[in-house]
Amino acid sequence: MKNTFLRKTLAIVLLTVILSAGLTALVFRYTGVGAYAGIKLRELAPSASFLAERSAEFLQGTMSYREYQITVVESKNIWGASPYIFTADKTLFVFPQNLDSEQAQEMLTLAKQNLDAVLAGKSVSRGSWRAADAIVGAPVWGNDGSVIGAVFLIKPIRELNMAMNSLWTALLIAIVVVAFLMLIPAYLMSRKLTGPLKQMNEAALAMAHGNFSVRAQADGRDELAQLGQTLNYLSSALSHTIGDLTFERNRLRTTLDGLGEGVISVNLNGQIMQYNPSSVQLLGGANTDAPEALPQFQSLLPQVEEVLKTGLPQVAEHKCREAVVRVTISPLRDGGSQVEGAVLLIQDVTESVRLEQTRKDYVANISHELRTPLASIRSLSDALSDGLIKKEDDRKRYYGYIQKESMRLSRLIDDLLELSRLQSGTIALTKQRMDVQEILYDVAQRYESAAQERGLSIRLNVADPFPEVYGNPDRTEQVLIILLDNAIKHGSADEPLALGAEISGDKVLVHVSNAGTIAEEDIAHLFERFYKADRSHSGEGTGLGLSIAQEIMSLLDEKIWAQNRNGRVEFTFTLSLNAEKV
Repeated sequence: MKNTFLRKTLAIVLLTVILSAGLTALVFRYTGVGAYAGIKLRELAPSASFLAERSAEFLQGTMSYREYQITVVESKNIWGASPYIFTADKTLFVFPQNLDSEQAQEMLTLAKQNLDAVLAGKSVSRGSWRAADAIVGAPVWGNDGSVIGAVFLIKPIRELNMAMNSLWTALLIAIVVVAFLMLIPAYLMSRKLTGPLKQMNEAALAMAHGNFSVRAQADGRDELAQLGQTLNYLSSALSHTIGDLTFERNRLRTTLDGLGEGVISVNLNGQIMQYNPSSVQLLGGANTDAPEALPQFQSLLPQVEEVLKTGLPQVAEHKCREAVVRVTISPLRDGGSQVEGAVLLIQDVTESVRLEQTRKDYVANISHELRTPLASIRSLSDALSDGLIKKEDDRKRYYGYIQKESMRLSRLIDDLLELSRLQSGTIALTKQRMDVQEILYDVAQRYESAAQERGLSIRLNVADPFPEVYGNPDRTEQVLIILLDNAIKHGSADEPLALGAEISGDKVLVHVSNAGTIAEEDIAHLFERFYKADRSHSGEGTGLGLSIAQEIMSLLDEKIWAQNRNGRVEFTFTLSLNAEKV
């Protein structure tokens, strides 16, 4: 076992040498003949062209037979291949002396196979290590541009194959000899390579057992020395990293303990491994309780088992005393996809649930408030459109109803937009010196006729003179109008409406009141959108005025509230008396 790596290294070196030499020999074996054939074909091409030119002169009578015999026939040994020359009618008139031999007949057959192509005016050049012979053919052109013959030079490839086989055999013998000669240097180099690796292995085992003081051999500048230096650096870094991990573990424990959300970690068997104090509190226990002893945790165990079984997260909501908690159970996985446990994240979502219910109520209220005038307008317009209203006076009355409902719908939309702008935080309200007495008088005078239509009167109670205050005149007047309009709608004809202002410390308290009372459970909700003490929502108004008033006061850093006082419903808001309070 100790020398396994040495043997493997030695085997790899020898296999590399043998494989490289073998592949070289194999490639040479199958490409050498082809490469040589290509060279011979390129050498034979000029000779074939020369023979074609001489044969053309002879066949057209411009060269005597004696000259042609000397040039072509008697000199055929210099071409390096066997010549075969045909006339246009495929008559062979130049050929090797040993034409009757088997080899000469094979070459003649090869020439005849390519004869038609050459007589058609094409040159031929073919030969490879798979072919029996290499052949070059050239057409003999007459003076009129016609083909009057064909010249072929053929070289047997088997002659080259014999030489190549001898060379390949010698190459294989050389490979075997070199492989044996490489054994000794390969063994010595492998020993030199595996020695430091053995020492590094021992150092790594020591580090695995917690001894980070051990150091690997790192002499020299080669890759093994660099590996030793890296291993030594790893040992030092691991020592620091373990210390940092211990610190981070303690810090994570402190962070978990300080979280407002509860965190519980369980293993694959559902046993609790870690938890923080918030998890116990959110599940309704005391600080000294263990989570597994709490009924709320016991009720979560079936879902925990399902997550551990399926690997799919689950979310559940539970009511713990007065709070609503959301428990998100997520699987814990190892480096792959295997589930090793689960984490329970426990959150107090009481406020979120309340806000969601508020949102639903808001949508329902908007739908109700929009549907009422729209339904009225539609029914009235249908009656008019169908011609059911015959009298002109009745039609005018219906038109008046439609106009009234349209104005009501327009006010609702305007109030929604106004409230949205105020709540968006994009409106900046500036304060300045203003005469609150003048504003009160002006609002009371403008709404006197509206109050009288309801059989009401407005009583103004403000000292004269009254000091100036700091606020926004337009928005203060808007709040006053909202409160006075609300008082006119809900006031009693037996009692007057009251507007007043008084100084209280560094504030001015502005009051608007009417006869009547509001149930105590309704007072806390009066400034909510669409809230009406009349649960049937049959009263007048959009239900947004008081919400708008509260938003305005909030933007002005002032307060507004409502209360029952001496048989009257009284709304009060504050204004700053001193500039430094702005």
